[in-house]
Amino acid sequence: MKFSTDDVFLNVNETSVNSFLKYVAKAAYDTGYTTDIKKLDQSFLAREKEFSTGLEDGFAIPHAKTPVVKKPGFLYFRLSQPLNWKTYDKKPVTDVFALMVPPENAGDKHLQMLANLSTALLEKDFKERLRNLSSKEKIAQFINEKIGE
Repeated sequence: MKFSTDDVFLNVNETSVNSFLKYVAKAAYDTGYTTDIKKLDQSFLAREKEFSTGLEDGFAIPHAKTPVVKKPGFLYFRLSQPLNWKTYDKKPVTDVFALMVPPENAGDKHLQMLANLSTALLEKDFKERLRNLSSKEKIAQFINEKIGE
C-alpha cells in the first residue's frame, strides 16, 4: 500500500470521538476504502467500545475489520482541536491513524499495519517530525518512508 496525499486530512474539526469516527468513515468512502459509510462507522464504534484505541502523546489508532472495506489501508488525520479520547496518559488526541481491513486480511495484513504504526508511534522523533510537517505531500512522503508496508 502506497500512502498518498489523498490519505492525509489536515485541520479536521470535530467535537467528539463519535462525530470524528463518522468523519473518518466518510473520508474512507471518498478515498475508495469502503462501500458503506454507516457500516464502517459502526465497525469503528464497536471496536472503540471493546477497548479505547487512544494511545498517548496525543495519538489514537482506531481500526475496523469489516466486509465493507474494499482494501486494507489507513488514513492520517490531524485535528484542529484536541479530542477527549480515552488514552493511557489521559491527555487529549490531536493525531489519528485510522486502519481499515476486509475480513480476509484481518490476520496478517492488519497486524502488520498495526505493528508498523505502533512501532513508529513509540519513537519521539517520529511523532515530532510528523507534527512539524504542514503539507500533505511532505506528510505522505514521510509516512511512506517511516512506515511503508
